[in-house]
Amino acid sequence: MYSSSVTLLASGNSLGAYIPAMHLHTYLQSKGIGTEVHVLENLYHEEVRHKIRSTKKAFHADFSVARMGHKLAKPVDSSLDEEAVRRMLDGWRQVGVTRFAVFTGFWLPILERYKAAADISLDIRLIRLDASDTPSYKVHKPLYLGCDNVWFYEPSKRSPGSYLASDEAEPLPYSQRTGRILIHGGGWGIGTYAGTISELRKFGYSLDVIVYDPSEVEEDDGVTRYFGTEAFWDPWSRDAQGRHTFPPMVRYVREDGILREFPLGDYSEYTDLMRNCVAIISKPGGATLNDSLAFGIPFVMLEPFGDHELHNSAYWESCGFGIRFTEWKAQDFSKPMLEEICRRLLEQRSKINHFGRNTYAAENSSYV
Repeated sequence: MYSSSVTLLASGNSLGAYIPAMHLHTYLQSKGIGTEVHVLENLYHEEVRHKIRSTKKAFHADFSVARMGHKLAKPVDSSLDEEAVRRMLDGWRQVGVTRFAVFTGFWLPILERYKAAADISLDIRLIRLDASDTPSYKVHKPLYLGCDNVWFYEPSKRSPGSYLASDEAEPLPYSQRTGRILIHGGGWGIGTYAGTISELRKFGYSLDVIVYDPSEVEEDDGVTRYFGTEAFWDPWSRDAQGRHTFPPMVRYVREDGILREFPLGDYSEYTDLMRNCVAIISKPGGATLNDSLAFGIPFVMLEPFGDHELHNSAYWESCGFGIRFTEWKAQDFSKPMLEEICRRLLEQRSKINHFGRNTYAAENSSYV
């Protein structure tokens, strides 16, 4: 007997290969579809996992170091604990796992091993949330060519066909939003996001800033808000029930030099920030493109991290869903320009369905 559940293969190396997987996991669970999330780093040797934090810190401190690291990406085979991989593959074979949604190309060699061992037909869908190959797919091109590549942002179409979120809630109308702008540097807090804060304050924008480190939090001015992820959390960690979770988020407030932390109750509180904002400012990562579409948020794009993000930026701009920060600045940070971008996003969003509904829930008529 083969399992009808969906196995989601994510990675903690990038939240762009983790958060979308968690959104799909949450959505499918709500539709009664069984899911199991695996995070690649749990298969690494312990000492390799320990090095990830120092690498993240170096990338955050110097964007040029991050770009160089991107160019040097290579297969992760040497990082893998062979015994952990074997246990996982044996477990899949015993329960008859056949359906996979894959969020990073680094899983491909492991799936090739499973194909050979299982000797059954597999449904493997590669979730491509960028407009071109990311490093994890570039290094495994011969393997991904034979798979079902689900391109969310295929350049030739100029119109995304689906999105990922934890639910199917409609985006808020622009006029009902708080008017705040969300600023972040992706899961690793990299890029030029911090330099935009003072400029936007001068133009009267209220900001929600996602910091990589609490030391970035400035004295409370009554307008700018700061948020971040709890320091103890890693994407490959599990809760007391052995489950992977969304990042536990906190709000930071610094008053008279004293920093206080206020935990957010649930990750949905963070997605509510996104639903309410009038723009998001970040480097053009694939997961942020998805946020832009899922929640109808105009995307003001900073300097890209690698060739794939350069393609992402060009694609989103060509669709009319975003604008480069330098261009928006040249337009004096125009609010009407954001509103027009939002109109186009909401129009596109109204034409499409959740990827989980299109692909998995549609297989059970009770969810259609």
